[in-house]
Amino acid sequence: MSIGGALRPDHGRRARSGGPAWSAGRAALDTVANARKLSVFTSLTDLARRLGLTRLAMIVGGRLAWAASLAPSREGGAFRGIERDNADTALFAGCVMREAFGDTERATVRVLEHDGHIVSTPEEQTCCGALHAHAGDGERARQLARYNIDAFAGSDAKIVVNAAGCGAHLKAYGDLLEADPAWAERAKTFAARIRDLTEVLRPRPMRSARPLRVVYQDACHLAHGQRIRAQPRALLRAIEGVTLVEIADPERCCGSAGIYNLSHPEISRALQRDKVRAIIDARPDVVVSANPGCILQIAAGLRAASSGIRVVHLARFLGEMADGFGSRP
Repeated sequence: MSIGGALRPDHGRRARSGGPAWSAGRAALDTVANARKLSVFTSLTDLARRLGLTRLAMIVGGRLAWAASLAPSREGGAFRGIERDNADTALFAGCVMREAFGDTERATVRVLEHDGHIVSTPEEQTCCGALHAHAGDGERARQLARYNIDAFAGSDAKIVVNAAGCGAHLKAYGDLLEADPAWAERAKTFAARIRDLTEVLRPRPMRSARPLRVVYQDACHLAHGQRIRAQPRALLRAIEGVTLVEIADPERCCGSAGIYNLSHPEISRALQRDKVRAIIDARPDVVVSANPGCILQIAAGLRAASSGIRVVHLARFLGEMADGFGSRP
């Protein structure tokens, strides 16, 4: 099997019989692969939060409350990168990351530039297709892969990814398109260029504005899929004032797992509760992760547990440290 995970047709067939869960999953897949729909959806979730509609959904309960708790809201404005001819690094901005995690995307560019890289963001890139592959929609996943290979074809620079699930899938494009004679070699070449952000950044001395206990959440697609465990921790340990604390069973899934939290909410909720309990027991000030799904899942669980522990992407955390802000409340 590839590190990105093979297509899952069985999961897709099982989910089709799930009624509302399958419908929610299909809607999510259609949305993330369409930039306009995703922008509208993210704007609506922001508006719903400001109007208190998400809190109303929590009161109603059921699947609506669960889905509402996981919906992303924008970090600042959506990210719009710049294409540069002299770049040595290309950024894969993704779909949810680009629309909902704009501050994290900007921090990713900033920390790469602090590290001496010139970053370009090809405008024509699209969703990586990981969620479609996980749901068994092989044809759409292959279509999106071809779009991205074309979008990054103007350079042989390394392609940096700041979302663990996207990175694992992008590294597997060679497997995904191996049966397509017109694209197989291009897909392998593309996959060989992919790097997780933590594989590119060098640990550099920085100082936190105040002492911080930090839990690093291992995303499954980073720890198991890409076998990247030491690099994120090395980046965090290089920061003076940061104490890295481990949690019980740190590599256990948080329950997000692509669209698993929508297609199997009961199991996902149980995994979420276990993860949140382990985090609270460790008494951190901040939880840091390298995957948006983990961030949304854990943040929702901490809110449900009435915890004020902050959950933030590793790139944004490093960006704040590099800018001299420490960790913002």
